[in-house]
Amino acid sequence: MVYTMSTTFGTILDDMKTSAKLAWKSMLSYFLANLGMLIVMALLVGVVAIPVLLVAWAFLVPFDAATMTAMANWATANPLLVGGLGILVLIPVISLFMVVSGSIYGMSHDLVTKGETKAEAAFSYFRHKFLSFASTGAVLTIIVLLPPVVAWGLTSYAMGYTITALPTYLLTVFTFVWVYLTAGLTSLVWPAVASGKGVQTAVKDSFSLSRQYFDRVFGVLTAIVLLLVATFGPIIIAAFAMIPLVPPVTMAFIPALVGVGLYTVIMVFLWLLVFLPMVRIAWVKVYQELTGGEIATQSVVDMPIV
Repeated sequence: MVYTMSTTFGTILDDMKTSAKLAWKSMLSYFLANLGMLIVMALLVGVVAIPVLLVAWAFLVPFDAATMTAMANWATANPLLVGGLGILVLIPVISLFMVVSGSIYGMSHDLVTKGETKAEAAFSYFRHKFLSFASTGAVLTIIVLLPPVVAWGLTSYAMGYTITALPTYLLTVFTFVWVYLTAGLTSLVWPAVASGKGVQTAVKDSFSLSRQYFDRVFGVLTAIVLLLVATFGPIIIAAFAMIPLVPPVTMAFIPALVGVGLYTVIMVFLWLLVFLPMVRIAWVKVYQELTGGEIATQSVVDMPIV
């Protein structure tokens, strides 16, 4: 394995700036695509949930206080089994919603490689790559999310469902480190699948590229984390700062809290309209560059800095 450590701060900054400008340029297309995808997913969830609820209702009739008490007692007596069943339900549910993410990555692939994209592209990718995107979502859920969930669950079970301060801190650190590392190692899976690779090949390519170009991949990931901190850090800090204060003191900070709240609302809209598309575009751009793939000559408008 040959490690390439030639990325500079300017390279990462260029990745983020170029992707942000492309996201700004195609903001309406991404907004319409995300709105349409949410509607489609709501319909799919309804199609899946209604038969499941009907079957559950048929088995649980009569659904009265005695039935609920019996279910609660069974769950209390079999916590590990309940947790396992919960995980079995969690994986396909998250995978289903991740199909939306894959479809938006498909849009971003068109934008990076062809120079333009439309909302209709997301629906095309959704229709033609549904199973590939769902499989990718399942694999990423198992790799990135499942170990922290299991760690928290088993710790809670071992400690009688009350996790004390020290284990909480350790689990929080473990969760951040695990998600950060695995998110970096799998960051190029979606771009690879969107470009036509199979799920297994995409995972192997992502692990290989993220190790070989560690500085580039984790540099972009770190930039995304810092952007999250900059946008949502103030409201988190304000929330923790207000906890130990008594109401009269808290009242004196109302103007500051209003300012932080307004800032957070603006940041939420920026994430929905610009930053989320930017993140996907950035990963597609990085993947195309690292693999020598096609990148269209971009003509982008300047994005105003607010």
